[in-house]
Amino acid sequence: MADYYSIIATAVSRLPSKTDEARCTIYDRARTALQEALRDYEPLLLAKEQEALDDAIRTLEVINDIREEVAVPHPG
Repeated sequence: MADYYSIIATAVSRLPSKTDEARCTIYDRARTALQEALRDYEPLLLAKEQEALDDAIRTLEVINDIREEVAVPHPG
């Protein structure tokens, strides 16, 4: 199993603008590349790898949400 988190995090960190749309484009490209790379393999392997990729994307999004929350000044 690949380290999808590191791959996706690196790609997102290189984006000039880290908007939701830009991040989603990276995620869609990663999903497409994975499907193309594993299309000739056992469907169970593809499903397992897709789940690992989606887990990495969810983790990255949670971290992004936390960073945004910390960056926003709170009235107080």
